[in-house]
Amino acid sequence: MISPRGNHIWRPSQHGPGRIIICFIALVFSCSALTAAGESAPETQGRTLDNSVSLWLQDRVVRPVQPFELVPGKDANAWTFMIEPYGWSPGLYGNIGIKDLPVAEVKQSPIDILKKLDWGFFLRGEVRKGRWGFLGDGFFAQFSMDSDPNDAIYDDIKVKSQQTMVSVAVAYRVIDDKRYFVDLYAGGRYNYLGASASARINRAGVEALSEGIIDRAITKFGSQLLAKYPGLKNVPPSTLQQAKQLGVDELSDRIEEKLPRNVEQSRWWIDPIVGLRGQVNFSRWFFAAAQADAGGFGAGSQITWNTQATLGVNFSRNIALEAGYRYMYIDYNKDNFLYNVNMPGVFAGLIFKF
Repeated sequence: MISPRGNHIWRPSQHGPGRIIICFIALVFSCSALTAAGESAPETQGRTLDNSVSLWLQDRVVRPVQPFELVPGKDANAWTFMIEPYGWSPGLYGNIGIKDLPVAEVKQSPIDILKKLDWGFFLRGEVRKGRWGFLGDGFFAQFSMDSDPNDAIYDDIKVKSQQTMVSVAVAYRVIDDKRYFVDLYAGGRYNYLGASASARINRAGVEALSEGIIDRAITKFGSQLLAKYPGLKNVPPSTLQQAKQLGVDELSDRIEEKLPRNVEQSRWWIDPIVGLRGQVNFSRWFFAAAQADAGGFGAGSQITWNTQATLGVNFSRNIALEAGYRYMYIDYNKDNFLYNVNMPGVFAGLIFKF
């Protein structure tokens, strides 16, 4: 067991990744308020504020009059599809522990991760009809890295990890307007983490541990040995030191034989997730999008966060480009496998919609 893990738990930022979606929702409702105000301006004398809000809810929440068009010019109630190959370059900050090896603290910037990325692919998609949609998002990546074991008896640990994540969710369009929308979605996220680690033992650290054990034994039992074997008082100190060194060497050899050097372990689990996402079109060319979800709740991870905010440009009615920032936090610690990490990084995707 890896007993010290409780002292190495990496906590998510207290500033909260949810601020991304909160700011975005504020933007949506600001646009909504301006829309309602604009629509009510010519009729200010004949319509109260309550009537304006009621009309806005009727036209955009209860029964949308002009729903958002994923593909401009295409019937919003028809089947629409979106495929988005993307790139995400996250950093990796936190703690990873595998079986009996000591917990390794990982501090890798996005640039460091790119250097250690062996290969990977990332893809998102959406199928929609009317206010209902089916969302999918998945990636696979393999990394190789060195990490600091924070342990005197190991010099370093080389880790090769594979990570697969596939999210599927059903989305319902809560607010639906030709210029903006907000979806509520719920589903599950499949997580796979496979890791192999090889450790290099620090012989000097093992010998220091052995010498400390022997010194404590001499302190505790030395007087009893002298009482039982009084002739030891006549043995030269140099001879006693040589005997002690032999004991240190033999004990170090035995300890080193028992220390784990190479381990492999993998885990998979499914987290329930629930979240919000939305988009605002500033014009026919430019838009902003954001999403945030939380999951785990002890079913798999203790807790997991995923947030994203992007700005985009439409090149045509069928092709768009978006770029921004994505953050994910995972806290998994079960069955002698620890994966407690923050993953913030730049995101960019090419959108095909039809």
